[in-house]
Amino acid sequence: MNSQWKDIVGHKELIGRLQAMQMEERIPHAMLFCGAEGVGKTLVAEALAAALLCHEPDHGQCCGRCPACLALKAGTHPDYFLLQPESSGKAAKSIKIEAVRELQAGIARVPLLSSRRVVIIQEAEKMNEAAANCLLKTIEEPEGQAVFILLTSAPAALLDTIISRCMRVEFGILQLDELQEVLCRQGLDRQEAQRLAAVADGSAARAMALREPEVQELHQKAFQLAEMAGRLPVEEMLQLAKDMSGCSREQLIQWLGFLAMLYRDLLVLYSGGGLPLYNQPDVQKLSPLLAKYPQHSLLALLRLVQEYQKRLRSNVNLQLCLEGFFIKLENLMQ
Repeated sequence: MNSQWKDIVGHKELIGRLQAMQMEERIPHAMLFCGAEGVGKTLVAEALAAALLCHEPDHGQCCGRCPACLALKAGTHPDYFLLQPESSGKAAKSIKIEAVRELQAGIARVPLLSSRRVVIIQEAEKMNEAAANCLLKTIEEPEGQAVFILLTSAPAALLDTIISRCMRVEFGILQLDELQEVLCRQGLDRQEAQRLAAVADGSAARAMALREPEVQELHQKAFQLAEMAGRLPVEEMLQLAKDMSGCSREQLIQWLGFLAMLYRDLLVLYSGGGLPLYNQPDVQKLSPLLAKYPQHSLLALLRLVQEYQKRLRSNVNLQLCLEGFFIKLENLMQ
């Protein structure tokens, strides 16, 4: 896991505030890191956890040498806890109450190696209601010295009562040059890093995913739907919904994201502004779509995409959900 602030690209002001809070012992018992996926929330949370658990932190940063730091690097620190969503089959990933109860049992004991315990909860918005209420009690009445760091890209999906008990920390997206640096550090050559950074919307996770063949296929399917929309017979819509229901929920949400990027690029072309396009390499394919999509319909389509991305994050039937999306899309194109 990451343990050094200096190794994190971007978020310098935010990191400076956290370091100052750590040095002044002002870290609250519960924090909520909010921001898009893949912008560095996990790296910052891990570096903060390392500093909090370290026996001899230096200017708000872990020393990297003490028994606590060595145990954390080895993944054996008894006072560090990580909770993340799990899934079975095609069910949406979630954090269930059993996992929270197991966490409660783990942090109920006194710290064994450090002076406190640190809990990182990945994708906290994916706690089901029972798990969220169970966690709320733990955050309200923590036993002993414990720090909770909740990470989310969808804070609106969390209980208001949990949000109100956490110090909220907002993460912006990575700047283009920062994202290029992150990608180069992950082994990409400069040219490929520049190409992916241009279409990743400030997210390193999204940029790396764009290299996968199945993700590239989803991108092409988004283009194909944009070209076919408005002239899809009912039979083809139903068949397309059936075919695409074989994808995972995460893949379908990503596919809708590509559609949203297309619609946004068309709005940029309408405006004639100098904003960069997500699909700049495919601009020749975008231009013919302008005659097909009136400007007002693009705004409605963006709202539709957002609505169905939200629906797909719940346990809806994938095929029925897609059928509803295609029908509404066609109605908007009439």
